[in-house]
Amino acid sequence: MAPIVKNGSLQTGTAPDVTRQLDAPGPDARSGDFYICEFPKSGVTYLTMLLANTLLIANNYRARATFASVRNYITDLCVAERVVSHQFADPPIRFYKTHSVFSPRFIHTIYLVRHPADVMASNLRYAIGRGWWDPSSTDDFLDHPILGIEAWKRHVNGWLVDHAFGSDVFFVHLLRYEDLVSRPESALSNINENFGWNLSADVLSQAVATSTRERMVEQESSYRRFNPNHRFDFISKDGSERSEVVAARIQADCAHELRLLDYA
Repeated sequence: MAPIVKNGSLQTGTAPDVTRQLDAPGPDARSGDFYICEFPKSGVTYLTMLLANTLLIANNYRARATFASVRNYITDLCVAERVVSHQFADPPIRFYKTHSVFSPRFIHTIYLVRHPADVMASNLRYAIGRGWWDPSSTDDFLDHPILGIEAWKRHVNGWLVDHAFGSDVFFVHLLRYEDLVSRPESALSNINENFGWNLSADVLSQAVATSTRERMVEQESSYRRFNPNHRFDFISKDGSERSEVVAARIQADCAHELRLLDYA
């Protein structure tokens, strides 16, 4: 069904609420399940690629995760809520990707955050590419109830503030996208140490070399050649999309969250 345009921008109902609360998948949930969570467009594709290739290399697989195959190893719960993810042998864990707001059933979570100015710009580009938003009217995108700045704030506070009392029950590893991009081996090493996976530095180094942004862009271009329906760039070419136009409002509206995440 074609999107409905009203007053220059698309009605909010045309964008799916991918941040709705999800539970662990079905009755097969296990203690070794890890959830990779973000507010949409915070860079999770890069993180899932790194983690999938890290475990593939560690377990001596010949296969590598690509843009078109990463869901073979890490199920996206937003589109396949009841699909069981791939089980790695060593360490014996499974990964699931989700945009869900906080759920008490996600025992081990890697929570990825990104500066909200970049998130909003990336979300707007994605919404336009999906046909959810009219590109001629972008001024009010920050007020979108699902993709806008208040939704981002609720997501961050739900994971990092509202349930802070459960830090010894719900294990959350906070990761900033900017740190992941600038120091990917260090970011992986911190996750590896925190969760006791005992993976070698060589494995982490190989995973980073296999999962560069340049390779991801090439892989998406290759996928597009074989799927004519894929008409937009899911992975931005330069990795930074910050819009200075909205920076002042975000600085004012998100002062608490920016300090919490050490962006202030």
